Order: sequence, then C-alpha cells, then structure tokens
Amino acid sequence: MKKLVLAAAVALLPGAALAADLSGAWNVAGSFDAMGIKYSSACKLKEDPAGKLSGSCQGTQNEDDATTGAVTTGADGKTAIEFAYDTTYQGSPVHLDYKGTEQADGTLSGTVDAGGADGTFTATKGAPPAAAAAAPAAGAAPAATK
Repeated sequence: MKKLVLAAAVALLPGAALAADLSGAWNVAGSFDAMGIKYSSACKLKEDPAGKLSGSCQGTQNEDDATTGAVTTGADGKTAIEFAYDTTYQGSPVHLDYKGTEQADGTLSGTVDAGGADGTFTATKGAPPAAAAAAPAAGAAPAATK
C-alpha cells in the first residue's frame, strides 16, 4: 500500500509531469536595455511530438517572419525553449535568437541575442491585446545591430 501511495504522490509532483505543449499564440516583450530599445512580437508557434517548433512571429512592422526552434527539458527539470527568426531593423537584416525557460506561471523568460546586442524577453501565451496588435508602440523596433 505504501508503494502505491508513494507512486501516486510522485506522479502528482509538478516536476514529474510532462512538459506543457507550447503550441499557440505568444506575446513576446523584448528589451535591449543598453540601447534603450523595447519591442513586442506576436508569435504563433506549433510544437510537434518531438519538441520541434515551427511557426511565425509578427513584429512591430507587421512582417511575418518564419520561426524555428525546439523545446527540451533542462538538467534542472524545467522546460527550456529556443527559437529564432530573421527580421529587419531600420532596413538592415537582424537574426533574433531566443533562449529561455517556462516559468511556474506558464510564461516564458530568458535572453535574446541579436548578433552583437544582448537583451531579455518575456512571453505570455494568448492572443495579443487588440490595441497592441492594431497600433505598435511608437519607436518600437525588434533589435539593433552594432
């Protein structure tokens, strides 16, 4: 009986559960604080059974950029995510590479690398707020290169 109770308790532990499917709409808020740049992107991601991500991210200039990545379980047991896409900033090509983890509240947070500029991001699952989707913040941009 003790073994059955122990097995049930272990099965209910948050860390023992399978990682959540990260498919769906995500609102990404990024920041390159050293450069004074803040931006937002609306991403639509699809996770396949092997943890591979595909989809697109739409930035402040309403471009749809093809997005690829992967979802894994880190050594700490947290769900780790990595995704990237190519976009433009002030007419120049920029590759944005995101690396982060799923937080206890279901959000994602981590770092974003723009090939010379490093920043941070948070992402919340769900459709973008209507006001943000219709009118991006003035001066908002994906990222700058050095």
